[in-house]
Amino acid sequence: MTAVTTDAELARHVYGDRVVDKQLANQEAFARLPRYVTEYLIAKFVKPGRELEGITAIKERIKGRIPEADQKEVIKARLLRDGTYVVIDQLEVEVDLAEAVAWGRLNCLHGERLSIGRDLIERYEALLSGGLWGTVTISYQPQRDPQLAVVDFVPFQVARADVAGFKAGRGHFDADGWARLLLRSAGYEPAALSRRQQWLLLARLVPLVERNVNVIELGPRGTGKTFLLRNVSPAVFTISGGRPSPASLFVNKQNQRLGILGTRKVVVFDEIAATTFPDKEVVATLKDYMESGEFSRGTRKVASDASIVLTGNLDVTGEAPSEGYTHLFEELPSALIDAAFLDRIHGYLPGWEIPKISQSSLARGVGFVTDYFGEVLKELREEDVSRQFDDLRIEAPATVRDERGARRIASGMLKLLFPDGSASEDDRRDCLRFGAELRQRVHNQLTFIAPGEFSRRTIGFAGMEPHDARDLVANQKVQQRDARANRDPIVGQVTGMVVLVRDDKDIGGDVFFIEVSHLPGRTGLSVTGLHGKVLDDSVKTAFQAMQLLPPPWNHAAARFAAGQVAVHLVNIADPKDGPSAGIAFVTAMVSAALQYPVRPGLAMTGEISLHGHVGPVGGVATKIVAAAHHQRRTIIIPAANASDLRDVPDDVLGKIEVVTVERIEEVLQHALLPGESA
Repeated sequence: MTAVTTDAELARHVYGDRVVDKQLANQEAFARLPRYVTEYLIAKFVKPGRELEGITAIKERIKGRIPEADQKEVIKARLLRDGTYVVIDQLEVEVDLAEAVAWGRLNCLHGERLSIGRDLIERYEALLSGGLWGTVTISYQPQRDPQLAVVDFVPFQVARADVAGFKAGRGHFDADGWARLLLRSAGYEPAALSRRQQWLLLARLVPLVERNVNVIELGPRGTGKTFLLRNVSPAVFTISGGRPSPASLFVNKQNQRLGILGTRKVVVFDEIAATTFPDKEVVATLKDYMESGEFSRGTRKVASDASIVLTGNLDVTGEAPSEGYTHLFEELPSALIDAAFLDRIHGYLPGWEIPKISQSSLARGVGFVTDYFGEVLKELREEDVSRQFDDLRIEAPATVRDERGARRIASGMLKLLFPDGSASEDDRRDCLRFGAELRQRVHNQLTFIAPGEFSRRTIGFAGMEPHDARDLVANQKVQQRDARANRDPIVGQVTGMVVLVRDDKDIGGDVFFIEVSHLPGRTGLSVTGLHGKVLDDSVKTAFQAMQLLPPPWNHAAARFAAGQVAVHLVNIADPKDGPSAGIAFVTAMVSAALQYPVRPGLAMTGEISLHGHVGPVGGVATKIVAAAHHQRRTIIIPAANASDLRDVPDDVLGKIEVVTVERIEEVLQHALLPGESA
């Protein structure tokens, strides 16, 4: 036998007609067909060495038979004229036991019921579970009810899931060669991808190969977040924006029809930022389902193994998330920015690390016929390989959800990369380390959203090498300023405290920095950084209050009289945060004017009147928890907010000193270090 020297030769040698040249499917004539349908046709009609002839035959076969979305009335007119009509479409069947009949549905005739013979259902049982694409012959029978019927059906996706053959073939490939075959099978050309990028792309398949996995991927536009899953299997359903309803997702109470969460294996919420959830039942039921794998609506309770995927866009700078984010769930709808909901997500894929799709990104070599590939992956979800990680326990203080998330991601990767059970100990460690990384990203964001409930911890197992979830811990510039503010006395820099609000809903707390400089030779007040009218007014009020300070602090106003006061704001989340930062503005101004450093490890919140009275502010407990999370040791709050301390967790209060004040002079006494240099 001639030696096998290329990926294509090896794939054809091992898998025969179960593989196909992927580049042949990248033709405009096939654009309106799902990938798995196109490749089924290519595998069936195109022979090696006779590609042009085969492609031409397919084009003739489908010409004029794929209706546009708005051609329903045109099709009905043709039926009225000719009595029959042939289309290429997806046919789904639903059995009505009450009437002892089966009804067919076609995308091109949405809303119309078609009768269908039992012989077709028995021959193609997959019509009952998600449907099949194929050539459908429709008949118009005006004397019957319904008047439309499916009289013939030739499927385009009847691949049998030969899982045993799939597994056996794995042994002919090394690890890199197998990964390349999987990526080409999913539509990607692996040549330009690093091993890290290959793993991230393959991780998009985990929800199909593993039961009840909840994954989120946010990243820049154009990276094909749904391209892979949507094109690999009809068991995947994509919801793009809009308003998903309880009836469409779970159960329709009127006809008891099961929704997509009970009929598909993967449900993708694409363009998640544009998705709205006006019906609170949707989020509540989804939250329960993501934990238990069951949902209830009305009198019906359903168990499902469908995985949930959330995808959306995220602003990036280079290959990292933009620094303006406080946490990287911010792009989600406000209804989903809920710690209990987000904690049920098993893994966060860093979409900013995945390259954008270009023509060169699309597979040019040989890969599995997508229909066959998708069916095999769907069958593999029935297998439980989690026991292979029993000797690699996720260690405390990780929670049960942390361990569950890491192991489910790892199990999916193990099934993809080592379906034949050939994984070594190092392979298993790599898979679990990858799962721990994706779960760590979720946890890191929860520490910002609900810092009182989620404290910083590392998710991993004994002897695990550090993973790459550091990129979502925090804005690096904020981290650097945090470290310095906690360590060094600094002139003119004060840590303020804010509550983060989105769509009128509190989503957590944070700190920001006020930096003030004295610029001789100029006069007036300037403000830079994110700000609006509310913040400008707050800074002006603070500047006026500083000018009315009693001795010895009144020297600050005299110093500033001959120069400009430059105020710079860093990491402030919203221009409306100004009203609670008055004492911080005054403190930073006095510090800069008198060159008195601010005590290290200090944060403050409180409004100020023109005559120096410190007034109460909102969200004090949330702010204190956030400041403690940033390792501030002393926190100044208005005396009028002292009662809010009962809402601060005891473990947080045990790490900090809280100082209550009524006058700005008290603030300055506690905050500044007279006579010391920066």
